[in-house]
Amino acid sequence: MVCGDIENNPDSLRLKFEEDAGGHVFSWFDVTARHQGYDGLLHGGMISTLLDAAMTHCLFLRDVEALTAELVVRFVAPACIGSKVKVSACLMKQRRGVYWLEGTICYQDQIIARADAKFIAPKGGVV
Repeated sequence: MVCGDIENNPDSLRLKFEEDAGGHVFSWFDVTARHQGYDGLLHGGMISTLLDAAMTHCLFLRDVEALTAELVVRFVAPACIGSKVKVSACLMKQRRGVYWLEGTICYQDQIIARADAKFIAPKGGVV
């Protein structure tokens, strides 16, 4: 659902993650009615999906393939249909195949949601 571009995956969310100078990854996401939960608001499941995707891409940029083991999301403010939000994530620490990350979704300078997650790299690889 999140992965790939429109040519390879027509259902893609079209996220294009970049890395900033501080080691954070980020992408912009246009909130549309297609992703609506309550009238006029981005669905909470989409918020969780966006945060998970940012953290996964943070690991990809470090050549790490790992699976989400825990994801705790705090919903701070609503994201309205028609807004453009910034999704970002950073690696906080790692130890023996376990990775702890933080992610945020912001609209302008306001935090919409934040998440903490733990990812685990399986010994035999992801696939």
